Amino acid sequence: MNPAQGEPSAARALLVAVETYEAGTAWNLDGPVRDALAHRSWLLGQGFAPEAITLLVSPLPENCVLLQEAGVEEQPADRESVHRALFRELAETASDWLFVAWSGHGLVDLDGHRRLVYADAVGRDLRSLDVEAALAAFRSDIAPAHPRQLWLLDACQTFTDAASAANALRPDPVPRGRLRAVREQQVLFACGPGEATGNRVPGAGAGDGVPRASGAFSSAALALLRAHPEWRHDAAQLAAALREEFSAAAAGGEAAVMPTSLWFEGAGHTTRAEVSRAAPRRRLGPADHRRMYDALADLPVMQDPGLRAAVIGHLPLEICASVPRSPVMRIEILALIRTCLVFENGLLHLWDAVSLLDAGTLALSELETVLRDYPEWFTPL
Repeated sequence: MNPAQGEPSAARALLVAVETYEAGTAWNLDGPVRDALAHRSWLLGQGFAPEAITLLVSPLPENCVLLQEAGVEEQPADRESVHRALFRELAETASDWLFVAWSGHGLVDLDGHRRLVYADAVGRDLRSLDVEAALAAFRSDIAPAHPRQLWLLDACQTFTDAASAANALRPDPVPRGRLRAVREQQVLFACGPGEATGNRVPGAGAGDGVPRASGAFSSAALALLRAHPEWRHDAAQLAAALREEFSAAAAGGEAAVMPTSLWFEGAGHTTRAEVSRAAPRRRLGPADHRRMYDALADLPVMQDPGLRAAVIGHLPLEICASVPRSPVMRIEILALIRTCLVFENGLLHLWDAVSLLDAGTLALSELETVLRDYPEWFTPL
């Protein structure tokens, strides 16, 4: 940062944006690259030296041009690159302020640890950063020279299912050190455990009609940091302002992309700030679940165990990893319905996966008729 502005010059940043995964296109995200480049632009405006910013990116092909236009050399956001950046390069340097921002898929493992999914993850090997272990490392003598830290983590925290993820989620061997007594480490998560984040599409691109997506949490946090740069040292104020903004957006009809809560950790305490919603969704009863089950069970792709697994595999990662698996068709389909209802537009994601594999049967048309009666979760374009 610019010393003339009264800020320290020895500042460092790590920006991670994961849009593509080895698991395939079903896991693709559009938005993290724009989030990372926006953060980089802000940091440069604050006086950061370009070499003090490490950018790890696994972009969608159509977003590679954004990196080229920014003059950024592409470095992958895979496990090896993230570990090297965090636990070798950053851990061995010093800063007066450290900024870490991550945009991509996330989940909560069977031990309750939050995980951030690397670009080289696949369904049978969910390579992911153990967030709790990483934060502990940066509060210890592993990385002793970063007295002030702000971490902004824009990723889902959906719960994984033991049957589907026990063998796929392996320990992430983060270095362990002796914890230090004083450490100003502040962390903001886009949502609380068990919840999902969303993207905001503010408008079309310049002249081409292509939507420009960005993380709702990341874009809002950055806008507030631009307006109040002093909040980078006081994330509690940032969290309070974000809560107010998301509540106002939800009341204005943007609930589909707004987080349901913010999760803040810092100064030895944890706070979950709920975001109010203007129109809570109706509670679905057994008759609703039975109706959805009957419509899904009539589909040939749901009757065959292998095709049913393929449908689940084509769901977004945060939904797929949260579906309890069972060899019993009725149990698995009901669990699939319950899981999809947790997520914004969850039934729409289910429809996309089913219609991709169904050959256009009459049962598929009947399913669409049923789902359209639940616009809170199924809102086709």
